[in-house]
This record gives sequence, structure tokens and C-alpha cells, in this order.
Amino acid sequence: MLDFASLLIAIGFSAAFLSAILFAAWRTSRKDGFLLPSGIGALLIAVSVGFSALDSARPSSPPLAAAFTLLLAGNAHLYGSAAQFRRGTSPWRQIGVASLATIIPTLLPLLAGHNGITYAIGFLTSAVLLAMVAFEYWMAREQAPMTTIAIAALYFMVGLSFLPRAALVLLNDGIVVQGPPRNWAQDLSIMLVIGAIPAIGALTMALSQIRTVQAHRREALTDSLTGLMNRRALFEAHAGPLPPASIAILFDIDEFKSINDTHGHAMGDRVIALFARALKQDLPDGASAARIGGEEFALILRDATTEIALRHAEAVRARFLTLVNTEERLTCTVSAGLAVSDVSAGTAQAGSIDRILADADRALYEAKRAGRNQVVVARQIASPPPATPAVVVLEGA
Repeated sequence: MLDFASLLIAIGFSAAFLSAILFAAWRTSRKDGFLLPSGIGALLIAVSVGFSALDSARPSSPPLAAAFTLLLAGNAHLYGSAAQFRRGTSPWRQIGVASLATIIPTLLPLLAGHNGITYAIGFLTSAVLLAMVAFEYWMAREQAPMTTIAIAALYFMVGLSFLPRAALVLLNDGIVVQGPPRNWAQDLSIMLVIGAIPAIGALTMALSQIRTVQAHRREALTDSLTGLMNRRALFEAHAGPLPPASIAILFDIDEFKSINDTHGHAMGDRVIALFARALKQDLPDGASAARIGGEEFALILRDATTEIALRHAEAVRARFLTLVNTEERLTCTVSAGLAVSDVSAGTAQAGSIDRILADADRALYEAKRAGRNQVVVARQIASPPPATPAVVVLEGA
């Protein structure tokens, strides 16, 4: 058999170094909060190894109790970290519940002197916690498939290695043992842990880096004031030809400069945010909403008719008017131009987002010229809904 003390020292140092790396990464990127409970978990596991070594040298209940308490608390922190990574919620309640649910049943047999049962339950609960960690990363695999699946596999394999350890304690050693159990399962599990710790550390750091890159990309494609797509994101989302039933609606807040001049830029930002709220409410499935300029917004609808698009644009116009009046006691309106994708022309440009937005922009100009606070259709593909004072149809644009 391998030297047990040397194996424990290897695990202790690996876990301690991993903890230091995770703490350093967390301090560098506080947005990746899941690194903090991971670092705490690795540190607790490193300290637990020290008590395991003490129990190996001089078997007694206190170091054994401390070793399993710290080991299970560390595994519970790893579970909380994985849950935080997947769900984005605070991990501390889950960590507390998982710790108590595993530590208490593990230590109770020790009060009766049945340390063999404590070893068996401790190994079994460790396997359960590590399986839960693996499950959380597996469920989060869409965020970074290759990396999260690899982490889940490593945690699952380490957790699985604890099961024969638990079984062999009861089968070979009984309910009372003299020092830590020594068998092939113990050595195999410890060797697996030694190999898994640096691999998990490297993959966790890679996962943090991937999330940072993804966050920067989201920020680059999102308008910070409204949370909508920005112009770049809209054009990337519709880089190819638009489907035939695509409709673009351009909105422009009327006389926006006078709002800034009269009420200040803070109020201007508030008005923009309120319009974004009106635009996002009841957004159809598959629609793309973006702020493409100062007070200009675009909405791309897929598989829509002109009638549906008109009703939606009119609903946004009326909703914005009510929102601004209700929340800020301002009278503020918006004009809109609507255009339909035309792929019948047979050119690459005909069904492009540039073409449809250009058509919608011309319709928007007509809406402004006709008195503002209305929707104008640049191209009609079906009979319009019953005429209302807020809707104008522009023929031949």
C-alpha cells in the first residue's frame, strides 16, 4: 500500500494552493461570486486533511470529529458555489443546510464510540454532496458546455470513489476501527482526489474566464440605460437576409431635445427608460428590440402581418404616453415608421436589415412631417385595420 501520510500531505497542499488561487481570482473579479465559497471549501478541506493526519498518527475521537466536520463543511461550500454559479443566488443558506444535514448524522455514532459507522456515514455523505456539486454544474452546461461537463465529471468521479470506501469500512473493519481504514478503495480514492484537485482548479479558473468574456460581450451588445440590444447587437442578430414576413418598426421620441433643454438630461434619460419599458412590455416571441440612437428605437418582428405590427406599434405609442404622464407628469409622444421586408425584388439587399430600416426611416420621417404622435406604414402587404387618427398609411414609399 502507498504511504498514507504522504498521500494526505499531497491532498492538503493541493487543496491549500487551490484555495489561494480561488481567493486571488475572486478578489480580482468580484462579479464571479461563486469563487469565494469555492475557495473557502478548498481551505476547509485542506485543514480537514491536517486533522485526518493527526487521527492517523494518534487515533481518537476529537481529531476524527474535526476532520469530518471540516471535510463535510468544505464539500457543502463546493455545493453552494456550484449552485451559485448555476442560479446566481446567494449560496450561504444552502451551505448551512447541507453542512448540518451531513455533519450531524456523521458525528452522532461517534458519541457512542462507533467510529466505524462515523467513517462510513462520512464517506457516504461526502459522496452525496459531491454528486450534488456535479449535478449543479451539469445543469449549468449551457453556459460553457465543455468546461462545465468536465468539472461535473470530475466531481462525480471523486464522489463515486467514496462509495466503496464507505462499504469496505463496514464489511472489513466493523463499527469500531483502530485509526483510519486502510484498503484499496481508500488508496484509489485518495489518488483520484490528488489528481482531480489541480484539474478542477484549472477548469474553474477557465470557467471564470469564460464567464468574464461572455459578460464583456453582453455589455458590448447591450444598451446600459435601457437594457435593450444596441445597434451593433441588432445588426449581428440579423446579419443575413430577413424572412419574408419580417417587419421593422422605428420609434423616435418627439421633440426630445426640448425635454433635455427644459427638464435636464436626467429627465431625458428617465423618458428614454420609460419608453424602453413600454417597448419591452408584451414583446412578441422572437422579436428584437434595440435602442439604435439617442432617442431612436427599432423593433424587428418575425412572422407578423402588417395589421398585427400596426396594432403593436400603436399599443407601444399609447402605453408610452400614459407612462410618462402618470410617472413624470409630462406630455411626451412618440412617432413610428413601419416597413415590411421585401424579398420579392430578388437582390441580396432587398431582404436585408439595412433596407428594411431605411424604408422604416422614411416612414418615420413622414410621421414626423404629418404632425408626430402617429404610426406610418411605408409598405403595405395586407389590408390595414380600421383607421384611427393615430395611424397613417404611406403608399408607394
